[in-house]
Amino acid sequence: MNAQLLLVIDHRDTQLTLDGGALRLVTPGTKPRHIPLGVLGLVVVHGRALVGCDVWRALAERGIPAVMQPGRGRGVCAWMGPALGATGVLRAAQHRAAEQVERRLMLARDLIAAKLLAQARVIERLPVASDPPETRTAVRRQQDLALARLGQASSTTEVMGLEGSAAAAWFRWLTLWLSPTWGFQGRNRRPPRDPVNALLSLGYTLLGGEMLSVIQQQGLDPARGLLHELVPGRESLVLDLIEPLRPSVDLVLLGMLDRLLTPEDFTTSPEDGCRLSKEARGRFYQAWAQARQDWPDLQATLEDERAGTVVSLTQLCRRQTEVLRQVLKPVMTGQCSQGDEFGLEF
Repeated sequence: MNAQLLLVIDHRDTQLTLDGGALRLVTPGTKPRHIPLGVLGLVVVHGRALVGCDVWRALAERGIPAVMQPGRGRGVCAWMGPALGATGVLRAAQHRAAEQVERRLMLARDLIAAKLLAQARVIERLPVASDPPETRTAVRRQQDLALARLGQASSTTEVMGLEGSAAAAWFRWLTLWLSPTWGFQGRNRRPPRDPVNALLSLGYTLLGGEMLSVIQQQGLDPARGLLHELVPGRESLVLDLIEPLRPSVDLVLLGMLDRLLTPEDFTTSPEDGCRLSKEARGRFYQAWAQARQDWPDLQATLEDERAGTVVSLTQLCRRQTEVLRQVLKPVMTGQCSQGDEFGLEF
């Protein structure tokens, strides 16, 4: 069975317990429901649901990721996934690679190059709107400039600077592409101050939860990044590997605007920022669940596109980690040295 069901718990005082091989869901005023664990692909909990410890263990044992969203906009989101696999050799290679400056730099270049190329494909797919034609040319020029300079970047800090400049140009263009009714003036977060930023933050959080689960299943250390520095309490490898997939999240979310969601579906307060209303969250998660199973692959080959190949978001996350595992193999066996040339194809 294809485990792709998205379970969203969005009612206060909902109880979720383990009942054999299924989750028992009890919402005040409704009959209990049972959801087989075998069909679950992702669990999202909003606010103060009552979830038994055995539920978290069961999800972790089966590699089912869980994302816990705060009840209010300023809270910190939590990701949960399975324990690290018994792959100490792989994790040791990951840590050694992270200490090798040239190796980190090459990996960082490829991750950001993949992101920039994906952004370019999003621009190709989005219809012409209120944005003047020259603005698309300008953002593509910024992307091309960043791609050209990546090869000369001498540090991961410089790579991140190039990514930041390209991202700023990307979001500036979105301010022109989007209707003024959305009030989007650029990227902001913690808390997001407008509907588009609220959706972007939510989408990136859900993507991070998916990636964390796959990273842990592959036996990699989510805390040790190659592009993002090691910071206490941060899943740096998750942030690394979702970079090439962020543009696909943008594409999915932009496709929901006006068609599925309107600015009236959001509430704003000084304390919590901008948030989806509860009723609108139901529509959002239904659309996200459908998109997870047929996710836009911005790195698909022409042959894949002609064949209509369908890939899920989980498969794309797994592809990211599998490529990284292949790159780490020579480090595991000691077959390459600090200065060896190689590259990723994210």
